[in-house]
Amino acid sequence: MPLLLNTVSDLLWKSLNTLMTIKEFNSFRLVGGTSLSLQQGHRESIDIDLFSDAEYGSIDFNRLEEILNDEFPYVVTSSVGEVVFGRSYFVGEDEHNALKLDIYYTDPFAFPIVEEGNIRLASNQEIAAMKFEVIANGGRKKDFWDIHELLDVFTLEQMLDFYEKRNPYGATREELLEQCLDFSLAEDDLTPNCYKDKVWELIKLDIEEEVKSTMDSQD
Repeated sequence: MPLLLNTVSDLLWKSLNTLMTIKEFNSFRLVGGTSLSLQQGHRESIDIDLFSDAEYGSIDFNRLEEILNDEFPYVVTSSVGEVVFGRSYFVGEDEHNALKLDIYYTDPFAFPIVEEGNIRLASNQEIAAMKFEVIANGGRKKDFWDIHELLDVFTLEQMLDFYEKRNPYGATREELLEQCLDFSLAEDDLTPNCYKDKVWELIKLDIEEEVKSTMDSQD
């Protein structure tokens, strides 16, 4: 499956390729909206989230930072002190041509990796599960945009299954379905640059209908 490069900038694609060829990043895979956009082509994405399920404490983040400074002319981080779960950076050519890069530990991946050339991506199933981890704590507009796109691939019931596989002790299905109807944090967010002519009000209606249908089927 060819990746849909119109969803990312040249800088992001070049930076991602650079990161994916560095052996110290071999345990990391691209997750989140950028991974989904490259696979589905539904919206623009502007940052790189690299997650690893390596054993906690096994990654030398100071070494990774040294590598970033060697590979990129511009590297800035607000992270200071001991690493807990990971670090966030802005990397690129200069302060005007940079993108956000998150490098973090994550819970064990529940689904097989997707590999396209030298790019390692989380699968759509994994992304769905991780999106519901976000939704459980209050989704943003881009998260609902991604959930709506995933509804073209999976049913809502299937996505709840994916979440439970990755988070066996997480939120209940009922809690997740309720959170799917809470758009309060998302309303004032910027609308994603969408390549499929989707409209926010219709996305909400579609999700509400899917939630109602799923709830009715569980009664």
